[in-house]
This record gives sequence, C-alpha cells and structure tokens, in this order.
Amino acid sequence: MIRLGIFVASLLLLPLLGLWLSGSEWSALAVDHSGSGDNIPAALLTTVMLVGYIFLTNHLIKLYTGNNPLNVQRKFYFAVSAASAALGWLLVYLNYFVTSWIPIQGNWILAALLYTPIFALLAPAILSTRALIASFNGLLKSLAKGVVIPNFSAEKTTIILVPLAALGLLGGAALPDQLFALLWLAPLLLLVALQLLWNESTIFTGLKSGDWGRIICVIFSGIIVCNLALMAYQSNGGSVTLNLSHSFYAQLGYAVFGLLCLQLGDVVAENWRGKKRTELFQQKKKFPIPIVVKKE
Repeated sequence: MIRLGIFVASLLLLPLLGLWLSGSEWSALAVDHSGSGDNIPAALLTTVMLVGYIFLTNHLIKLYTGNNPLNVQRKFYFAVSAASAALGWLLVYLNYFVTSWIPIQGNWILAALLYTPIFALLAPAILSTRALIASFNGLLKSLAKGVVIPNFSAEKTTIILVPLAALGLLGGAALPDQLFALLWLAPLLLLVALQLLWNESTIFTGLKSGDWGRIICVIFSGIIVCNLALMAYQSNGGSVTLNLSHSFYAQLGYAVFGLLCLQLGDVVAENWRGKKRTELFQQKKKFPIPIVVKKE
C-alpha cells in the first residue's frame, strides 16, 4: 500500500536527515553498552506468554459476546501481526536517535529471531484487549456520550499534522533532549495525516460526535499489554533499562503505542472492507429459478 510505504520511508529517512542537519554521525549513536545482550529464555517465554494472553482474551470475548475474533477475522489478525512486527523494528530504529531505552547490542540475526515474534504479537494483543474491554455491558454506550470535539476539515488538520510529524522525526533526531516526546508522537501523527490525505476515517473520527469509546479502550489496552510484556520479559531474567526522567513517560508512550496499533489496524482492515466492482461482477449469483426453454 502506498500509504504504508510513505509511512515507512518517512520513519527511516527523516531522522537520518535530521541527524545529518545537526552535524552528528550515525556511528555516534551506536554506543556499546556493556552488560546488555540478548536473553533467549526471557524472549521465548515472553512470546509464549503473549500467545497465551491473546488466546485467553479471545476466549473471554467469546464467553461475553459469542464471537471469537481469531476465528472470524483470522486473516486480518495475521496481517496485523506482520504489520506489528515491522512497526516494532521501526520503533527500535527510532530509539537509536533518542535512546529512550538502552538499546541491546549483540547479534542482529539472533535479535531478529528472538524479538520479531514479540513485536508481531503486540498489536494483536492490544486489539484483542480493546475488544475485550469494549465487550463489557454498557461501557461503550456510556463512553459514546463524552465531550464533543469540533470537527475540523481534513485539509486543515493535515496541514497541522504533517509539519508536526516532520518536526518530530527531524527535530527528535537533531535535538533528542528537547524533542524526544514529539519524535515518539510523530508516527501516529503521520499515519493519521496519511489517512486524511486518502479521504479515509481515522481513529479520532468518532470524537466529533462525542464517541470516546475506541480511544479510551485502546489507551488502556496499550498500557496493559506493554506492561505485561515488559513484566514477563524482566521476570524471566531479561533486562530493559529505560532512559526516562520519570516512569510516567513510559506509560504515556504505551498509550500512544496503543493508539498507533489501532490506527495501523484500521489501515490494514481496509483490505477487507467491501468488495471491488470487478469482484462484484465475478461473484454475481445465478438466477435462483432455472429457466427451461422448450423447443418446438
């Protein structure tokens, strides 16, 4: 998809451009931190925990609603999983510019084998958690009566979001101490802006009618899943050192990550939304009553 291609290219190239404009070099970012390395048991056990967590949440959803998202939307979840894996490595790449957590230095092939499954499971786990929270009786109905956000035109919103995202990716790499927060917000801003440029709805569309259900549910889902994954990794011997002035910033980051996963899921879901005109003609049903022409 063109949108995702622009999204990935921007996340890869703009920070490098910002680094170059600041006069710094890539070699200065790749600092060797002694004592950090790949923890195979911790990574494998975290993967198993996330798999079990996804199946558990989907089982609970089935008990509450009678529907199992993994069965009904299996292809969608596989696609989201692939997108989640790519997103995870893109965020690891961005972290080299701001060092919000101490990057692990080691064998990149081993790291890819260990951490790609974890990254691939994060977005499905967040979406499953959101669906579980949303299944609670009356919750979405009560959250649909929130504060109404003024509806700005897509053009005006895009004019604001695109420069902010570019500033975050460029400035975050050039001035990480001052603009690290904007760098982590930039992927979400950019993806939302791309949706608006393509005349598609975003995860914030419901706010113009006061519907905060999806936003609030996925914010809590992001915080829950990211904390569970981090706790599972650390409790099994893994080490993740956050380089933040306050631990509250990490929770804000998890919330933004949840929003980003939801928006990414919406982009992926467009492949299953409706059918193309050619598909409609190809799948045109035959006339239900057979017509027999009798020759005289």
